[in-house]
Amino acid sequence: MDKMRWKKGLACGGFFLLLVGLTLWLVLKDQDPAQLQAVLGQVRLPWLLAGLGAMVVYFLCEAGNLQRGLALFGSPAPYRACLGYGVTGFFFSAVTPSASGGEPMQLYAMYRDGHAPAPGALALLTEFLSFQMAAVTLAGLGFFLHRQQILALDPGVRLCFLVGAGLNLAVAGVLASAMFSNRVLPALWRGLMVPARRLFPRKVPRWEQWWQGQWEDLCRCRQSLRENRGQLGKLFLTSLLQLTAYHSVPFWICLAFGLSGQTLWSVVGLQAVLFLSVSSLPLPGAVGITEGGFLLLYQTVFPAAVLPGAMLLSRAVSFYLVLLCCGLGLAAGFLRGSWRALRPGQPLATRGGRVPAEP
Repeated sequence: MDKMRWKKGLACGGFFLLLVGLTLWLVLKDQDPAQLQAVLGQVRLPWLLAGLGAMVVYFLCEAGNLQRGLALFGSPAPYRACLGYGVTGFFFSAVTPSASGGEPMQLYAMYRDGHAPAPGALALLTEFLSFQMAAVTLAGLGFFLHRQQILALDPGVRLCFLVGAGLNLAVAGVLASAMFSNRVLPALWRGLMVPARRLFPRKVPRWEQWWQGQWEDLCRCRQSLRENRGQLGKLFLTSLLQLTAYHSVPFWICLAFGLSGQTLWSVVGLQAVLFLSVSSLPLPGAVGITEGGFLLLYQTVFPAAVLPGAMLLSRAVSFYLVLLCCGLGLAAGFLRGSWRALRPGQPLATRGGRVPAEP
């Protein structure tokens, strides 16, 4: 199993690097290296650091929402651990198609730290729901501010925005139903058990017993959520701050090039439209389509000579550099954990101080 995971991880990583390389080649093949270097040489470092500071705010908000969710569902965690869950989610969302690997790896990290599956899953669901609603809200603001520019785009681009908005709203609806309905999850479980009874008849009784325990935990967690609905508002506001910081990176790049005439909310709204349009596409990190969309949408923000360099800097600050740091941090944590496990006489303890029981 471990060998299969490694092969799958290497395959996803290789495909991701291939996409990055192809994207950079397509963007830079018609650019004059000397001119691009001269453009990047004009950048003011303090504003770049402000962009990196915005990404720090992004991760701090993510950690805050995860900590609030875990505490709400009766499984509190230290802020440092929640920050690690946020880093894990960002990295694995970036290197897997449609960001499909982020939440499962976060749930695994929580389980490894001693959190039961039910509170961990509901903490992730509530955080993701608030994130989706914040994304749609900011994209709606962006469409209102830039509607003439967006409506003048190619019909295919407008279709991407509509599909992205529809998918995000649909996901939010499904998540809300799963969290508050007493029928959705049991019906899904019954559907999964239909083929399982034929394929794994001996294991089904143990799985059913495990499900009963998890369903009871889920019901307790959902009751806690109903009794503390005000926490959903706090999660949503934190997600708004988180995504505002994330979408503000191009604004700081504008200032880094000494450009004026754009307000913070104007750039945040435009970036929110781009994010909503590409986030649901089945590409790791939406690599390629995000860069192309930036070059298309930001023609009215950056001069033509500056636009390619601005795109590279914006993606480097908000994605590539952060992804590298997250990967190195996760690798260091993995190696440190492996070293501790190999030391003789070292007790195996989890970060939360609890060893999780087998499901």
